[in-house]
Amino acid sequence: MTVEAPKRTRTDERLDDLSEKVGGGFAQVDKRFERVEKRMDDGFARVDADIRELRGEVRGDVAALDAKFDAKFDKLDAKFNWLTLSLLIAALGIIGTMIGTSAS
Repeated sequence: MTVEAPKRTRTDERLDDLSEKVGGGFAQVDKRFERVEKRMDDGFARVDADIRELRGEVRGDVAALDAKFDAKFDKLDAKFNWLTLSLLIAALGIIGTMIGTSAS
């Protein structure tokens, strides 16, 4: 039995050493993950900011396009109003002429 006691002590010491190494390795891994998470958070924050900026630009572009379309449609409406008025005047002229020639 005296032989087993030193083996057990040596094995316990080796296991303690291994436990410290493994624990130290996990501590390093934890630090690395913290750095990676920080970089990822910073990167996502930049992407979010870029997307917000892009949305603002798109909204501005859409507003400008809306204004252009409104102006174009206003001009088109005015042209149709003149066309309608011209057709009405021509129709009244033709009807007046027909009434004038049939009355004579």
